[in-house]
Order: sequence, then C-alpha cells, then structure tokens
Amino acid sequence: MNKLRIVPLGGGPGTVTSNMWLYEYGGEAIIVDCGIGFPEDKVSDDILLPDITYLKTKHLQLHGILLTHGHDDHYAALPHILPYLDSSPPIYGSRLTAAFAQDKLEEFGLKHKIQVISETDQIKLGPYRIDPIHITHSVPDAFHYLITTPVGKIYHGSDFKFDLTPLDHWPPNFAKIVASSSGGVLCLLADCLRSERAGMTPSEVSLTPALKRELNHWGGRLIFTTMSSQIHRIQQAIDVALGYGRRLCFIGRSMERTSQIARELGYLRFPQKAVVKSNQLKRFKDFQLCLIISGSQGQEASSLTRYAGGKHKIIKPKVTDKIVYSTDIIPGNEQAVFKVIDKLVRLGTSVVYQETTDDLHVSGHASATEQQLLMELVNPQYLYPIGGSFRHMYRFAQLAKQLGFKQEQCLLPDFGQVVEFDESGRSFLAETLPLNLPRINQNK
Repeated sequence: MNKLRIVPLGGGPGTVTSNMWLYEYGGEAIIVDCGIGFPEDKVSDDILLPDITYLKTKHLQLHGILLTHGHDDHYAALPHILPYLDSSPPIYGSRLTAAFAQDKLEEFGLKHKIQVISETDQIKLGPYRIDPIHITHSVPDAFHYLITTPVGKIYHGSDFKFDLTPLDHWPPNFAKIVASSSGGVLCLLADCLRSERAGMTPSEVSLTPALKRELNHWGGRLIFTTMSSQIHRIQQAIDVALGYGRRLCFIGRSMERTSQIARELGYLRFPQKAVVKSNQLKRFKDFQLCLIISGSQGQEASSLTRYAGGKHKIIKPKVTDKIVYSTDIIPGNEQAVFKVIDKLVRLGTSVVYQETTDDLHVSGHASATEQQLLMELVNPQYLYPIGGSFRHMYRFAQLAKQLGFKQEQCLLPDFGQVVEFDESGRSFLAETLPLNLPRINQNK
C-alpha cells in the first residue's frame, strides 16, 4: 500500500529557513520551495542549503517545484540545487516570485525557465493537483497551495499573515481558502513562527506614520534599509521620501535588481525622474536624498556593511546621516547585524532600529488569532506547524487545542522527520533523516 510521505529536505520542524518540502507518493514527487538557510553561528556570509541526499538516492520521478513567495529562504537555493537533480523539473510561481527566482538563476548562468501561474490556474503534476491561493505576507504576490493527493488534500500554508488593509489593496483570498477546503482537508501545514504573540499582526500600512516621523525635519541624508524583497516596505519609504521632496537612490545589487523587477511588473510605483544614479549623488544636497540600501541583515559584502566600514566606493559616512532599519533580524544574523550597527553609532551617525524604536517594523507572519482563523477556515483532520522553532510548534498545538482539536491531531515531528499518511487517512511519524545541510559562502 502506497503512502503519502512529506519529507523536510531543509530540516523542516524546528527550523525557520532552508525551506524545501518533498511530497512523495508511489515513486512520484513534487517539491514545495527551495530556499537557503542561515547558520546559528553565522559570522560571515555563509548560507545553508537543503540536503537532497534522500531525493537523489530514491530516484523519484520529480514532476515539479512550487514556489510560495519571493523570499530567499524559499527560492534562493535553486541555482545550487538544480544542477544536481537527475531531471529538469518545471518550476512554478507567481509573477513576482517567478521574476525574483528567474533573476537568481540568471545570476548563476542557469537557463531554466520559471513558469508563471496565477491563483485561477490549476496544475496537474503526476498524481498531484495543485490549486494556488493568494495570501498576504511581507512580500507581495504570495501563495498557499492546496495539494490534492491520492490519499487526500494537503493545505500547504507557508509564511503568511491576514493583512486586511494591505498596501496593494489585494487582501487574502478567504473565499478560495474555504472553497478549496470543502470536502475535507487531510492535513494543514501552517506557519507557526508567531504563535506566541496574541492577537493579529499589524498591517504594513501602519508603518507610514513612523517613517514620516523619522524623516520630518531631518536635514541630512536618510539611509533606509530593509530586505530587498520587502516591496511594500520599500514603497512606503519611497512614498514618504517623495512626499518630502527627496530624490531616490537604490544602492546594492539586490536592492537595485529587485526594485527594478518590481517596478517593471507594477509592484513598485515611482517616477523614473525621481531616481538618482549613485555616481550622481554629489550633484544634490544631503537634505534632497533618500538612499535605499541593501544589507539590513549584516551581510559581509553588502553595501550597508561596506558603508559602515568606510569601504564603499561611492557613499561615505557622515555624522548628519540617519540610518533607518525597518526589518526583523533573521535568526542567526543577530551578531552580524549588531556588529554593523556598532560601527555606525561609533561613526556618529544617527541609527534607528528595532531595539530603540519598535514601530518601524511589522512582521510578515501571522500571530495567534490569525493562525487559529486559518485552522477554522481549513478545518483539517491533522495539523502540522512549520516555519518555526520547537517552542512555536508546541504553542501552535496549544492554540489548536483551544479550538477543540485533539492532541493526536497535532503532528509534532522532529528535525528531519518524515510524516506519512496511508490511504485510510491515518498519520504516522516515520523515520528521521540524517540531514547534513551543506554550508557554503555565498560570495564565492
């Protein structure tokens, strides 16, 4: 009797990053996401890759790879993984996700074409039927996937929050979540990262007043940093800067590329005449400039890190500069981020970051009430918390019990452990893979 196996090639339970989920049934498989991770002892630009040893030894027929959204920990391992697969599977994602992933592949000289899908599409991949569902997150154009398998429906609910007033006026598709779940869902895999936080995560639009406050009456350069995929956040910084009559300058390869891609696709909006090239900055007064720079995670070779160390070829620190961090620190990056901030404050610049000003960032992840709402909407037979540490998983299970789910319905596997479902719909915690996530330096 064949079983559906959900195999966490990136580690899965207890991990936030290196997302790569293999769905296997009778020798046929699909993958959801292919992301990088970050070592806990990170002191350089080292990254972790999913361990595909299991995939290679099983010689499965891989029908396709589905990308949920445009964050590095969900797609940026593709150029490192694709060359080692036995086949060249089709890869699917939304317009923005596909564009980010395509750019990453081209950076590495890979010709693989990412296929763009919309939430009105339905994809047949071997024995799997895929229905994309639009969801809100900190990057636009994100998907959840309803995966219909031979043993039942699986709702793959990667990173999300229920933003009811998103900046792009494109809220979550609650109707499709409910419609797709009709007839019963065998298992809900759901983002559990903020299960410890009560209530709902604030909307992205709540940040605008704080950004205005930081820019108001500031006579020097404003240097704004966030993750380059935080398109809504970048749009807010752009809107505020333009409202104060400032010109824009995008600095750093990732920031330049993602802003260009997002603008070409209509996810970022600003007049091209408002943009200043970095080699033209000396033509403008400091109070006329807003620099949007990459390096919010303390990356060793990033523009912000080089600026803080006085090693950037074009922009040099000034005591009249204000650097605004508007991002969460990815677990594992704390030491690198604070090392850069230490350098900035010692230079005499003004630095605003989460530990000093807590209203300059909102999470892209659902808090407890939103997680419980997703449980209610999907109403699955089993729950499988993903995308969080073990404490987040156990808190997620407690939230489920508050809604009447039984303890045996909450699956809490270990790092690298396979979850199985038989054709009667029963779940099993199967073997634990001896995963060894490859560690590489992304600048080499």
